[in-house]
Parts: sequence; C-alpha cells; structure tokens
Amino acid sequence: MNKRRLLKKFLYICWHIIFSAYLMKYSYFLSFLMLIGCLSSPKQQKELSTEEVSDTLVVVKDTENVDERRLKEAMTDALQKIRDSLYGKEGEYTYDFDTAEEGYAPIGVAIKVGKYTEGAYYAVIHAFDQAEALINLYDLDKGTVREKVSESLPLLADPSDTIFDANGDGIKDFALRFYPSSGCCRRDVYYLYLSPEKKEGQLSYIELINPTFYPKEHLIRGIGYGWPGHVELYKYRWRGEALDTLEYILPDPTTKGKTFLKGRNLYGSTKEKEIHLTKLPKEYQTVIGLDYFLNYTEEDFNSDK
Repeated sequence: MNKRRLLKKFLYICWHIIFSAYLMKYSYFLSFLMLIGCLSSPKQQKELSTEEVSDTLVVVKDTENVDERRLKEAMTDALQKIRDSLYGKEGEYTYDFDTAEEGYAPIGVAIKVGKYTEGAYYAVIHAFDQAEALINLYDLDKGTVREKVSESLPLLADPSDTIFDANGDGIKDFALRFYPSSGCCRRDVYYLYLSPEKKEGQLSYIELINPTFYPKEHLIRGIGYGWPGHVELYKYRWRGEALDTLEYILPDPTTKGKTFLKGRNLYGSTKEKEIHLTKLPKEYQTVIGLDYFLNYTEEDFNSDK
C-alpha cells in the first residue's frame, strides 16, 4: 500500500473518531485535541503508537508505556537475582538488563541490600532507561520479599535514596531525593517514608524541599522555594510522625535584608506579629544551602514597599 493511500485511511479513521465523539456529546475541546493528534507528524505518530497495516484495516494499538513495562521487567529480574544469590548479603550491585527488543537499549539496574537492624534486611532497586528511573524499596524477611515503596522519577532529576533515622525515634526511615530539572530556584526535594520496617503495605510520604535533618533535636530546618531575599528559612518539629511548624525567618525588606523577621506565619492577612532579629540565629548556620538564602543584594528589595 502506498503512503498516500495509507494516509487517506488514517485520516478517515480520525474523522470517524471525531464524528463519534460529537454524537456522544463530548466537548468541542476534546474533538479539537483528537484532531490535533490525528494531524501530528508521521514521526510523532510512530513514537506514540504501533500500527498494523493491511489492505482493509489500520489497527492503532495503545503502546501503554512500553518503557514502563521494560523497567518493570528489569525490576522483576533484579528481585530474582536477590532471591537466587544476594539475599542476606549486604552490598551494592549493578548490571545491564537486556530485554532483547529491537530498537531499545538495555536497562540499567542498581541493587543495594542493607540492614534496618541486625537480621532485618531491605533492598533498594533502581531500574532506569534514558528517561525514567523506577525505584522500589523491599523488605526482605526470612525469604519473603515485600514491596514497600515504588516511585518513578525522571532520570534528569538525578534521583537517589538513603535510609537513616530522620525524626530521631530510633527507627530507620527511607528518603528519595531528587532535583527537578525545571524551576526558578533551589529545589532539593525529598520524599520521606517513615519507619518502613515497622509498617505493613505501601507507605505514604512527607514531601520536603531543601531540608536539613537534625534527628537528635527532633527538628528539620531548611529553605523554602523562592528567590534569595524573598524566600524563607523554616523550622519544623517532629510530633510522632507529624510535623509542627515552629517558625519562619525572612530577610526584612524594610532594612533591605540587613536584619530579619521571625514568626510562625509571615504571609497573608492573618500573619502574626513578627519578631525583629538583628542577625540570623546561630542554629541556622548549618542549614544546607544557607549561602543560597543569603545570596541577595539591596537591589533585590527595590520592588518592596
């Protein structure tokens, strides 16, 4: 079948999709989006779908994230390797998983086996292609493998993980750290999963930005999201597995950042009365990224009244 004939059949299918949507009383907006999809370039169509062509029919299959399927296959292979030879052996292992599919590069796999406590093992597996990283945490308990966390993150965000006691309760927690590729400002993001060893089933997380952990004090200090001179320092206190806000600190715009304002709510119409500080409290000197917070000049406050 020549290309012109194939294109006619493809556009015929698209027209019927749009017409059916109209009859089913879908919005004009949906029809417009479908039309744009139909008229996209052949290269885009090849990336988004797989076509089987015959003289009478064009079948468009939903690829349903072939890349995601391949990452899951690599994850399954890594779990089998743990069961076969890595169970109960602390260490880090890397290899390439090749699905032997034409046109696809092998999947990179990184396995880390460690201990929560003596005899209580866990495994963290990263399976990644050129765009995405699938990161799973498993409990390894007497031959049983239990999935606790599963997250997919862009590879450009440089995801990493660590297990440590974040809140000072003596139980290890799991943190995923990544740095989104887009944004105006410092954005060191953590997904913090508390006490995975002690909980059943999938875990929920607390999302934090630019944190520094102080488990002995049961505190988190950090920097919010925004431009220097207009972004706050924060201090949170752990209350069990919840966080209470203790204070925020901002450069004082009336002194062009030469002094600071402190309070529990420095924003909005309900903000509390601020405490004026002549200098930054010493406890914040060890906050990671403090140089970013202080990287402002008097000109940064010229728009403030």
